[in-house]
Amino acid sequence: MKDLFALRRGQRYSIEAAVNHKNRDISFMSNDHGERMGELSRLVGLVLDVAKSALEGQGTFLPGSIAVDAAGKYAIGVAPHGGVDGWTLLTTAFRQRAAAEQLRAVALYRDVRVRERGASEDVDAIHAVVELASGEAVQVFQIYRKNDAGEIVYDRPEVEHAPSVIFGRRTPP
Repeated sequence: MKDLFALRRGQRYSIEAAVNHKNRDISFMSNDHGERMGELSRLVGLVLDVAKSALEGQGTFLPGSIAVDAAGKYAIGVAPHGGVDGWTLLTTAFRQRAAAEQLRAVALYRDVRVRERGASEDVDAIHAVVELASGEAVQVFQIYRKNDAGEIVYDRPEVEHAPSVIFGRRTPP
């Protein structure tokens, strides 16, 4: 994979390596595995683009989602309210939907405050969780700030392996 992201540990990994980090299995990729990693990478890019667009248009945004059905059709949605309640609502709704429908992937995103390593104050960030029905999942943090001209500038996204919370141990479609 050519798209590299920085992990919180300061190391650089591809999406594939972030997903396989726990197993340290970053050697040979099967075609199927390569396709899943490509889909995961595309969804990470898409979810960050959607969140940035909302942020730049409104200055903040409500938690949102991107669902991919079995046919590959994307559906973008937004929670009716923000904060933890909106995030919890989306997570719960997609767990139920994943159990009842043939979803291929889900990406959830929200506007959060995080503390950078060694910093004394919290900063703004986009947080996203991207999951495939096959079990691969990553979470992404992308810190952002306003510069002196009032424009939003973004740090490099930090991607790390995450446990699946939407699909769990579900068998892929």
